Amino acid sequence: MDERNTKQKKIILHAIKSSQKHPTAEEVYKRVLEDIPNVSLTTVYRNLNRLAEQGIIKRLLIPNRPDRFEKNPDKHYHICCEICGRFEDLTDIEYDFELDDAECKSTGFLIKSHEIIFSGICADCRKIKKTK
Repeated sequence: MDERNTKQKKIILHAIKSSQKHPTAEEVYKRVLEDIPNVSLTTVYRNLNRLAEQGIIKRLLIPNRPDRFEKNPDKHYHICCEICGRFEDLTDIEYDFELDDAECKSTGFLIKSHEIIFSGICADCRKIKKTK
């Protein structure tokens, strides 16, 4: 049983690492089905959760949209198109490490880390919007 789980975990990780985008669990599942036709969606979710807990990949929680999974666990920002849902790394704005480990005086909280997902309209949707 452990070997099967190890094989599944490796294929699921490969599906994330070889993706050029930030896939959802459903997208990973469809990719894994090509290699393991009898894999269950539950198995994919369980392994994605385990990989994220281990810090090998990163789970991105997006309000009102399915979670996405990131092959790059390093800290950086993302942007999501409000129209089509396109989701990408945001490379124009550097991650602000000074915000991490900052103390919030008004609440007494110590900020350990932060994630920002910017929303906007991608170039393709902007083109479509201009032609209407």
